[in-house]
Amino acid sequence: MPSNNSSFIIAPLAVGSAVAAVSVYAALIFRRRSRTCSNGPSSNDAVIIGGYQSLIGDTPLLYLPHISSLLPNNVKIYVKMECLNPGGTGKDRAARSMILCAEEKGELPPPYKASMIANKADSEITNISDAPNTAVKDHSNIPDDIHAAIVTALKNTKTHGILIEGTSGSTGISLASLACTRGHGIIVAMPDDQSNQKKEFLEKLGCGVVVVKNCSISNPGHYVNVARRIWEWLNVERRYDEYYWESVMKPAGDEILNGHNNSSPPRLIRAAFMNQFENLANVTSHYTSTGPEIYSQLDGKVDAFIMSAGTGGTLVGVGAYLKERFFENLQQKHRMLSQSPPRIILVDPPGSSLFNKIKFGVAYASQQSERKLRRHRYDTLAEGIGLDRVTA
Repeated sequence: MPSNNSSFIIAPLAVGSAVAAVSVYAALIFRRRSRTCSNGPSSNDAVIIGGYQSLIGDTPLLYLPHISSLLPNNVKIYVKMECLNPGGTGKDRAARSMILCAEEKGELPPPYKASMIANKADSEITNISDAPNTAVKDHSNIPDDIHAAIVTALKNTKTHGILIEGTSGSTGISLASLACTRGHGIIVAMPDDQSNQKKEFLEKLGCGVVVVKNCSISNPGHYVNVARRIWEWLNVERRYDEYYWESVMKPAGDEILNGHNNSSPPRLIRAAFMNQFENLANVTSHYTSTGPEIYSQLDGKVDAFIMSAGTGGTLVGVGAYLKERFFENLQQKHRMLSQSPPRIILVDPPGSSLFNKIKFGVAYASQQSERKLRRHRYDTLAEGIGLDRVTA
């Protein structure tokens, strides 16, 4: 516990929207002095560009007076209202960062703009590769549900770009919402233990959805592995180049047809596997936005940040920023270490393998034993936490 030097606890909370039924995460932060939260802009003000993306971030802190009154030492609890992001969770931040990163690296095409309509052929013809297309043309052995999801994404993309992700749903909703605004198609593979509302909401956003049995990440049928395999079919084996050309582009009478005279279909599709569990853009999004916002709102007086975790991107990004700023300030003020750095605490359900990883160095819990393994072995109503893998 903090000392009785008027310490505070602040709890950032992201509550999923009722429509999307997205998951809940909570975090606690401790603050040193008693004062109201700053309502001013965060330290990472972005240029207002309009649309969905402009609504992401700069979420307020909410003080919880009743819960705070139950704690000693004048501790105060706040929640960071990540539910006020347009997608209902802080996943909007990671989704924006991962998509922008993929576009910058050329893994996805640039976003679709209205100004492209007038010069559509000129802008899109550059996406055609001069190299001979050695694509695997036969996709008959691809399962029907996956084929249907791929076709949905190919018909919805305006840029020839396809986002692919394995997710329990919340990240998928954020990715799908941003994909709509940027003109990309999207395919999501998700486990079958998630709410039907998530699947329905993703489909309403134009997403191709594949539902698979929930299983260990070591299983090829795990939703993340299925998503990676779909990416390989599209981007490496090029199994859908001919289908996209013959069944989507030609029937639409696209002007790009006039610029291609070869007998083989052009390599138009650019697919990007978001891979949120291993994508450092996930962590960066919180290091550059969520962390600075919290630090600014609390005037840098932070004692602890506590939350549950799925990918761990929020916990690591925010934690790294808060600790870095703490030690920078100590060095600048040339004073002794009279106060402790902010504590970064992960809260996971009983049976957590991450607890054993931190405490004993082994990511394993007895509940993972084959004889004891259950489909729902965590006693929690929250979705997307209590995972058994160590991520980037």
